Amino acid sequence: MKRLNSIAEGVWDARTTVGIGLGVHLPLRMTVLRDDDGLLLYSPIELDADLLVELGALGRVHTLIGPNRLHHMWLADAKVRFPDAKLLGAPGLAEKKPAISFDGVLDTGPLSDQVEALRIAGAEKLSEVVLLHRPSRSLVVGDAVFNIHEARGMTRFILKYLAGTLGRCEQSRLVRALTNDRSATARSVETLLALDFARVVPAHGEVLEEPDTKEWLRRGLWWWRGEARRPAPDAQSNTVG
Repeated sequence: MKRLNSIAEGVWDARTTVGIGLGVHLPLRMTVLRDDDGLLLYSPIELDADLLVELGALGRVHTLIGPNRLHHMWLADAKVRFPDAKLLGAPGLAEKKPAISFDGVLDTGPLSDQVEALRIAGAEKLSEVVLLHRPSRSLVVGDAVFNIHEARGMTRFILKYLAGTLGRCEQSRLVRALTNDRSATARSVETLLALDFARVVPAHGEVLEEPDTKEWLRRGLWWWRGEARRPAPDAQSNTVG
């Protein structure tokens, strides 16, 4: 069964779900980016035989990315599968998971001529690092925003009433507990929104596409931007799977 889906030129994803307790299961995406050296895996998921074959057909996996302090479940397994790949973790992730053998820290700066990293300052307990894939103008994020439009049962309850994210591009309320300096996050978001991107590829939920990608993301990041409330309107419909 085919596991990889094409999002844009040089960008693919593989999707699964992850349980976070209380019967709640979130959609989870691993994003695959191509640069001149091969492939980067952002937030690796469980790599089964079919997925490994498809990745092998695309090229050499040279970098594995743990994008924040919460996305680490399958990093060690990915390193076993791709022992020659460089394993990079967001700041603080190596200290949180000392059993995982990281090769370096992922922070703001270029990873190659095609891929640039940006760390969101001011939310050190999350330590989110996003990637910009320049050729496709794709911004890849971990938990900075969710964009989940469908859920059932306890998952729906948690996302709608506790996390406050169901049905729109939005930050989970959990992010507030992981943020220590909203003035710093506001500066980082300003830098992020100035980047040249046409789509947002979140780890949780649907891909955001033009024409209003930056406006949806600006609204969704309202709390990190230091706003007192979410800007209106809430409606959004231009999403792709």
